[in-house]
Amino acid sequence: MLDDIRAGNVDAVVAWDLDRLHRRPVELEHFIILADEKGIALATVGGDADLSTDNGRLFARIKGAVARAEVERKSARQKRAGLQRAESGKAWGPRAFGYTEKNDQLIDTESNAVRDAYRAVLAGASLGSIATKWNDAQIATTKGNKWRSAQVRQLLLNPRYAGLRSYNGEIVGSASWPAIVPEDVWRSVNTMLLDPGRRSGATRGRKHLLTGLALCGVCQSPLGSGIAQSTRQTVYRCKACLRLSRNQRYVDEVVVAVVVGRLSQPDAIELAIDEKRENIGELRDRAATLRARLDSIATDFADGELTASQLRTATARIKNQLAQAESEMLSANRARIFDGIIGVSDVAERFAALPLDRRRAIIDALLTVTVMPTGRGHRFDPATVKTEWKSIGGVSSEDPAPRC
Repeated sequence: MLDDIRAGNVDAVVAWDLDRLHRRPVELEHFIILADEKGIALATVGGDADLSTDNGRLFARIKGAVARAEVERKSARQKRAGLQRAESGKAWGPRAFGYTEKNDQLIDTESNAVRDAYRAVLAGASLGSIATKWNDAQIATTKGNKWRSAQVRQLLLNPRYAGLRSYNGEIVGSASWPAIVPEDVWRSVNTMLLDPGRRSGATRGRKHLLTGLALCGVCQSPLGSGIAQSTRQTVYRCKACLRLSRNQRYVDEVVVAVVVGRLSQPDAIELAIDEKRENIGELRDRAATLRARLDSIATDFADGELTASQLRTATARIKNQLAQAESEMLSANRARIFDGIIGVSDVAERFAALPLDRRRAIIDALLTVTVMPTGRGHRFDPATVKTEWKSIGGVSSEDPAPRC
């Protein structure tokens, strides 16, 4: 309307009342100036309003101030009511994914999908892979649409799934509806998703084991991938400096050998230990004592001091105690990353069977991989794939990568 007035297309304005013409006093002042410039006539259902006179403008300003005050009072009432409703834990708004229409009961299919998504993120899965999985399973959003990674992220960040009630972005208490995941799981996922250093990647997820993880030995940029023109084989390539290109399969073999070798060690459980626990030293001593007892009873059995039945009973009891001690030492996040890979008989086979996201997450948790350049025509040398152990577990960063 204002644009039409400025353009000369309007010479009169009719409103229900002055307080419906505008909502803020500043808007009235702009209208008064424009009406004076263009000679606009103003009429209301209750009677004409002459903005060309001082009394008319005074009347309009009083009406506008009263209307503005009412808006602010109404807003304050609504905010107080919303906060009170939030503090009482009551549900509000449209149906949330995973819950029934009243947001008070779980829908098994959707709530199980949400639960699996939290576990997947903690285990290293990408948001894009979760969206793809839900779409393939024909699990739609509450509006019946397909999932995108941004929507999955928004869902996982929502405190409602931990049974928490929020208001204006702040958690104000417990909710009246059932939680889908424990609060510590929700907070762990929040920490991961809100990490500024988190690699987002493409929506559909990475295609290769080390893209975005391995670094260029020339410029330290993350490596991408491509196809070598001469061999038509997949290579890791630095797209920043364009000075490094290495055979993908050979590089992968070196890194996988290093990771599998570490995960196959008897002390691989150390990778998942929470070093910040107050009693970590005490728990470590307890675990070491129990392992020594296992060795001792094995010796006693070999010396004939224990029967096979006594050996089985003692071994089972000590292993249960050891499992409890080790579980108390574990970090929840790291335990999920290494879940199902530590302590298995064939680590290489199990690692190869994991989804790509899980394998990438394990490598990212353990190693910094740097691929060094070589001269043209040189045979692949595994020693040029530098692996440096990160702060959790691992062995000395001086250990060379094994040759394949």
